[in-house]
Amino acid sequence: MIDDRVILHGVKLSAFDLNHVRALHFLLEEAHVARAARRLAITPAAASNALQRLRSELGDPLLVRFGRGFARTALAEELRGPAREVIEAAERLLGVAVPFDPATYEGMFVLDAADRIAEVLLGPIDALLSERAPHARLKMRTLSGPFPASSESQGLVIAPFGIHRLNSEPFFTEPYICLLRAGNPLMRGRFTLGRYAAADHILVAPRGESDRGIVDGVLAEQGFTRRVSRVVTSSTLALTLVQNSDRITTLPASFAVVRGVSGDLVSRPLPITLAPIRMQLAWHPQQDSDPRYVWFRALLHEVVGSLGLRP
Repeated sequence: MIDDRVILHGVKLSAFDLNHVRALHFLLEEAHVARAARRLAITPAAASNALQRLRSELGDPLLVRFGRGFARTALAEELRGPAREVIEAAERLLGVAVPFDPATYEGMFVLDAADRIAEVLLGPIDALLSERAPHARLKMRTLSGPFPASSESQGLVIAPFGIHRLNSEPFFTEPYICLLRAGNPLMRGRFTLGRYAAADHILVAPRGESDRGIVDGVLAEQGFTRRVSRVVTSSTLALTLVQNSDRITTLPASFAVVRGVSGDLVSRPLPITLAPIRMQLAWHPQQDSDPRYVWFRALLHEVVGSLGLRP
């Protein structure tokens, strides 16, 4: 329940015209009167008048001249998040009564994923979302630490199986492969376990905290060790090194799919057995029947299907 006794920077909530929140939101998001006017579907003059009213009501200039544009004041920065939350809450409220239409939807989709997943999926997601929901916005947040708990998740999460307290469904499974340049001497003859272990390896360690990975444990079980001469924090960096040396790297197969490995890069099945990566699509239980995210989940499944990645 909203308490109208709350005082916000000297403004009593009951005395503030809530019809002005939409103008406040777009003015603060854009920090530009003309751009805000376009999103509000009003003239720049009307947007300027709205800014003047807000300045008077809130007792703060909100946007100040800075160079050839505007900068937000300290209060404007503080109000930006709450104003966005009010608009998103209103969208959810109206969405209950109005059927969801992706073609006209102007709200935000939020997607959390590890860096490597974002590298693989962001391009195809962006293309399909632009086609099906051209006015929608997308916030793609890459995570290098722990995946969010249900109380912290605001959208969809692409995560390994085992994330608790979130509703989920299988998303895709992928094996590991070895990537090397076409002229690598390992291309000649059988790609045996001994030759694989003896090669010069590049390890992808997202946090850069170790020079050992799951490959090392499996090799050790079979009496082998490998030399890791380069450690990088992303698969894209690893591919750059592979293209310009005789080093090899072991990566999820999705990179071969997305990059269309051919020409100067070649993929080979591993001569060791690594458990495939099983990814899930997860969300807060409150989003189970949210039509926006039901639609967005279907779009994401279509994306991984188009890439040949299967549950």
